[in-house]
Amino acid sequence: MANIRVRVGQRQGVKVVASNKAGAFSIASGTDVDSTARANNTVLMFDSASGNYIHVTPADIADLVDGVDDDEIDFGEW
Repeated sequence: MANIRVRVGQRQGVKVVASNKAGAFSIASGTDVDSTARANNTVLMFDSASGNYIHVTPADIADLVDGVDDDEIDFGEW
């Protein structure tokens, strides 16, 4: 892309063109994102066993509140 120079007073300025910004990015195109379980109402969570971010439901997150994957909703005591 050609540089566009603008002269302002005695100083030379460089005009920044908006198209020089980074392009669009999709989370699914990341190399550490497993999008096989992607669905509505899922959340990305890091899985240290696989080293990837995986899609889980909010119910899965509520199950893991106590640190045990036991398919129980563990809201805890507030």
